[in-house]
Amino acid sequence: MTDETLARALGSLRTVRMPEIASDRVRDELEAAWRTRAARPRRSGFAIPSFVRAVAVAAGVLAVAYATVNASADTPLYAARIAVEDAFVALQSDPVAYVTELYDERLAEAAHQEATGNALAASRARQATEDALRLLNQVAPRQNDEAPSPEPTGAIITLPSPALSPEPTVAPTPSPTPTAAPPRTPLPTIAKTPTPAPPKPTPPPTPTQFAVHATGTVQYADGTPVNEACVSTSSTAGSCIATTTNGSVDFWFIGRKGDTLSFYLTKADVMTGRTYRGKVTITVQGPSAPLGTTTLRLV
Repeated sequence: MTDETLARALGSLRTVRMPEIASDRVRDELEAAWRTRAARPRRSGFAIPSFVRAVAVAAGVLAVAYATVNASADTPLYAARIAVEDAFVALQSDPVAYVTELYDERLAEAAHQEATGNALAASRARQATEDALRLLNQVAPRQNDEAPSPEPTGAIITLPSPALSPEPTVAPTPSPTPTAAPPRTPLPTIAKTPTPAPPKPTPPPTPTQFAVHATGTVQYADGTPVNEACVSTSSTAGSCIATTTNGSVDFWFIGRKGDTLSFYLTKADVMTGRTYRGKVTITVQGPSAPLGTTTLRLV
């Protein structure tokens, strides 16, 4: 067959029409084949079982949770740890004891970061410590206001009574005879009484921490009560552990008997832009700490 013959044959096919019945049947078969192909699920080369994916997700969640609850102040997860610990306060049967434990842990963390020279981490830990004090102010009023004051147990020192020395026994002197001189009687030997060694003093027990309720009044120099003054444990700018209401201040903190603490009060006047400051120092004696009257003055 030559090229010319093939061209004429192909050209004649353009004028040939397929019967409608055959055309419809071919179209139906093609559509059915395409529908079957589209409905067939595609299989990837490597399929991961569903239980393996579930185990992997659970392991990832546990790893993140463990890293969060054990995060230190120098890690990005420390803020998440503080948020989780603060959220668990509502689930505790004894929230005051729980918040007190949080305060001790965060105070130790701040001391550790300051010892290592990490100022940023130490600042985060101090902020978390002040958050614990604010939480204590929220949950402590629901407890008994009068907490038992720990009484130091005094050491009782008992001095041993000195042992009585036996009286010396004097040997009887023989009667003198007219022909012989009487023998010389030896002097009795007196035993020395040993001096008892003084007992070692027992060191006093270390005072334990407990919740302290502080109350007082705050006023200006003219006697006007101060409202919404910030109470902080730092002389520099820091977060407020409490604020005054109509000249009254009422908050809780953690302390030991004999501790000397200072609280700083600040009030900014938005109208004049001036700042009033005051300071009160107390020594903890029991579960109640009266602050007295504090006068704020211009810096």
